[in-house]
Amino acid sequence: MVGDTQKPRTLAEKVWDAHVVRSAEGEPDLLFIDLHLLHEVTSPQAFDGLRMAGRSVRRTDLTLATEDHNTPTGYADPSYNSRRGDLLTIADPTSRTQIETLRRNCAEFGVKLHPLGDAQQGIVHVIGPQLGLTQPGLTIVCGDSHTATHGAFGALAFGIGTSEVEHVLATQTLPQARPKTMAVTVEGALRPGVTAKDLVLALIAKVGTGGGRGHVVEYRGDAIRALSMEGRMTICNMSIEWGAKAGMIAPDETTFAYLKGRPNAPQSEAWDAAVEHWRSLTTDEGATFDTEVVLDAAQISPFVTWGTNRGRASRSTAPCRTRRRSSKRSSVRPPAAPWSTWRWSPAPACATSRSTWSSSAPAPTAGWKTCAPRPRCCAATRSPTACACSWCPVPPRCARPPSTRGSTRCSRTRARSGGSPAAPCAWA
Repeated sequence: MVGDTQKPRTLAEKVWDAHVVRSAEGEPDLLFIDLHLLHEVTSPQAFDGLRMAGRSVRRTDLTLATEDHNTPTGYADPSYNSRRGDLLTIADPTSRTQIETLRRNCAEFGVKLHPLGDAQQGIVHVIGPQLGLTQPGLTIVCGDSHTATHGAFGALAFGIGTSEVEHVLATQTLPQARPKTMAVTVEGALRPGVTAKDLVLALIAKVGTGGGRGHVVEYRGDAIRALSMEGRMTICNMSIEWGAKAGMIAPDETTFAYLKGRPNAPQSEAWDAAVEHWRSLTTDEGATFDTEVVLDAAQISPFVTWGTNRGRASRSTAPCRTRRRSSKRSSVRPPAAPWSTWRWSPAPACATSRSTWSSSAPAPTAGWKTCAPRPRCCAATRSPTACACSWCPVPPRCARPPSTRGSTRCSRTRARSGGSPAAPCAWA
């Protein structure tokens, strides 16, 4: 172990220090890796590098491969007759080649593989926890940015590049610069209907998509402790989405209950010894973080996202906002164009696109068309349930957006609800 053991340390520092093989001033630390996960996309060049250098895999017992990125799911038909996976059903030639290459490489280098058709094959970030391979205090790497998922168990897990995959295969170590530490404390309890995904989207809204850059983040607080392991994995999985190197949650009774009895988890007396050690994997009282962020769980509401950028998210309960008339302020950054007043408009009167400008979701009623020349600024909950309406600019004669659900200031006509799913909206 490296460092002053008397100094209070964070969870991340404890796991990091326990895995330092070599440390020298001005150089990155050399870390021992407890579990190396492989898949078909980022491993081919790494195996080629070993082959050209005449090297073998250093620790096949700490290396596991699975086919998960380019795998079709249609194996329920009678034509599927091999538990090893029928490559003929993979139509895309690149995907088929990558899977064939992974199988060939694993066979040549003696790496255990869970192929298509194997009962233990699955998403690389999921099979580790389900098989009990992911455990508190481990260092885990994989050639995939969302490897931070495993941090939900108190492991230090992060994604690596293909050249680093080769380095770990050859040495079971990895040179890494010591990262900064961050604490994200979520106080209180989440409201009903608010999920772990909403929590992390609220965090991104607060600190930005690059707010965690260079940090290993520890998620703490009552709201985090109340999450299931699946919820915790969601939180840690999303760490990379706001720039963090890794996310971690200290193990507790929820963690132990999930792991107990898993195929590769410790058994009998070894289990008791493991739990005793895992209980020590908490941040010491008095330990300091480079950065701290605090969220009030009660203030977090469901979020709606659009597009492919995790920063494109807004509270589903955000208030309406106009350029001049509204005194309320939305928590969502306004678009570059000036705000205008908006109203609900009958979908047939809109443009021909079946999707809104800010969402690729199709209109809820088949055959109807929606438009939104500018991003919607009001809560989706204001939409009449029986109508497929969207936000459209208000004509000059309309002074305000809808003041009540079901009518506008320029027309008191109610939207007809119930009856036919295609009941027309009656907004003026």
